[in-house]
Amino acid sequence: MSTTGLWFSVLTTSILLLCCNKSCRAQNSSACIPSSCGDIEIRYPFRLPDNPTNCGHQDPVFVLECQQNRTLLRLSSRRYRVQAITYYNFSIRASDPGLDSKNYSSCPVYSSIDYDIYSGYLSLGYTNTIVLTFLNCLSPVNNPLYVESPFCGNKSAFSNTSRVHSYVTARSISVSDLEDSCTFDMPAMASLPASSSTDSNFSYSRIHDMLAYGVELSWYRAMCTSCEESKRTCFLEDNRIQCRRICYESTPLSERDFGCKLEYYAPYLLLVAVVIGGLIGLRFVFGIPFIIGFLMYKCKTRRSSMNKSETIEEILKQQLHPVPINYSYSEIKKMTRNFKAKIGQGVHGTVFRGNLRSGPPASLKVLECSSASDKEFITYVSKISRTSHENVLRLIGFCIEGKKRVLVHEFMQHGSLEKHIFLQKTSPCLSYKDMFKISLGTARGIKSLHDNNMLHLGIKPENILLDQDHNPKISDSGLQNLYTSNNQAAVSLKTGRYKTGFLPPEMFYKNIGEVSYKADVYSYGMLVLEMAARIQALNPYAEKSGKMYFPWWIYKQLSEGKELEIREGDEEERKMVKKMMIVGLWCIQIRAGDRPLMSEVVAMLEGGVELLKMPPMPFQGAMDDQMEGQSFSTY
Repeated sequence: MSTTGLWFSVLTTSILLLCCNKSCRAQNSSACIPSSCGDIEIRYPFRLPDNPTNCGHQDPVFVLECQQNRTLLRLSSRRYRVQAITYYNFSIRASDPGLDSKNYSSCPVYSSIDYDIYSGYLSLGYTNTIVLTFLNCLSPVNNPLYVESPFCGNKSAFSNTSRVHSYVTARSISVSDLEDSCTFDMPAMASLPASSSTDSNFSYSRIHDMLAYGVELSWYRAMCTSCEESKRTCFLEDNRIQCRRICYESTPLSERDFGCKLEYYAPYLLLVAVVIGGLIGLRFVFGIPFIIGFLMYKCKTRRSSMNKSETIEEILKQQLHPVPINYSYSEIKKMTRNFKAKIGQGVHGTVFRGNLRSGPPASLKVLECSSASDKEFITYVSKISRTSHENVLRLIGFCIEGKKRVLVHEFMQHGSLEKHIFLQKTSPCLSYKDMFKISLGTARGIKSLHDNNMLHLGIKPENILLDQDHNPKISDSGLQNLYTSNNQAAVSLKTGRYKTGFLPPEMFYKNIGEVSYKADVYSYGMLVLEMAARIQALNPYAEKSGKMYFPWWIYKQLSEGKELEIREGDEEERKMVKKMMIVGLWCIQIRAGDRPLMSEVVAMLEGGVELLKMPPMPFQGAMDDQMEGQSFSTY
């Protein structure tokens, strides 16, 4: 074999191994289900004593205890109460078990700080940590740095004294700095919360709150040193710490490391290799494709085996609380084939069709112009992933890299409700039973959001998606909170990106009341009446009601006891449409207090139409003249 042929073989093999390593990264086959103790989620590197040993780090310091729904961290012979575990920044916050956040007379159990109790795997975190010193004085001390506190020391040491004056200071002091008649009692340590000010004016209540807040410890330095040395990013993945190279497109090519440069030039090098391979003779023309085909076959077989044994759907089913998948931006680009198939443009971003690594289709929303911080975005993802309901669009995964934010949802075959009720010429018409099923399913989905303390603030036909059986699923749940600093949706209203007819009047007129869960009830009512209006447009009354605002017209028909006439509909379907109209009129009352809860809306739709009472006339008073003559579809 010539030197040129040898160079070509080595180059081609290196490029293919690089691509195979990138797309066929093996995953850990062991399924470690996260545990919990109280409100603390416990997963790698931590575990409980009865969890499998491979689900946590081998060091004993990562074995937590759960007693009476309280998570305990054992350091040396001491047990500390775990207040929080923040996995994305590799930290755990623990406090003295003797401290009660609601009892300012409670004292620490441990009377000294032993800097050697922290394991080699745990060190002080990145937050501001201060040392507090408790003092006992035989006489009162007039020192602004001494804060009066409860007595937490050994009372027998002061048996000959009628009263001991106890103080605590947040300033480092030595023996020479002590006031006369004062002695050291015990030191303590606390971390300042990120939102806490760093001034030196401390009250005892604030000092006690800091002690109860606890000390933040980090396992990042011990576990991620090798990643820092190799200039790679440290990730907690597959029950182990992994170092991953991230190539940012915004980084100039001259400043990228060798691996990123090779990844950038890989397509060009592969093209050069193919050209050279065609010039070095028939021997290599037949030999090299065989090597390439063999490596591609191995890569494909490996990927197929991985997908069969552990698809994304199986991972989610194995979790007691499904955890969304954190995709890299390069994986998002691969899933969408570099954002090739655009299927929609929404208020908050652009929607593309893609395919999951296991094959099924998915919709990927690339968010635009979000003012939310990384923490706010992660909090939103965590909250929406816990809202599991058959009528709420399921979140499969997400991506957060710099300013890039992407949400990966399940794909809905029939698109949005909008094209079915507004674009009936290009989309198949929905039956009356389909309309009622969509109304009831949407109500159940909104009720589920409200049960999880989440407002939607964007209920409209574009955000109601339909699957192959016309079952509705609500999309963009709570997404408005990532774009505005309050629930008034002021930014979106000013830019005019919402259909105002679906927004409640309290979003426009503050004197009506504050925005609450009843805002979604109003939008739902307008949605139901919009569907009813499309049904009514097919019946003989359409010509008579065309110049009158539809809710008024339908209220007049129902209040006068006139029967609704719908084309090619039986008695059951007529009752369904009537229920939709009565429920819709209840939901669009001007005052939020007159509107029903979503649980009541579901009950009305599930009950008999003869049990429904007529609501008051909507839009009474000063709004009457403004709405007279407006078409329902334009409001």
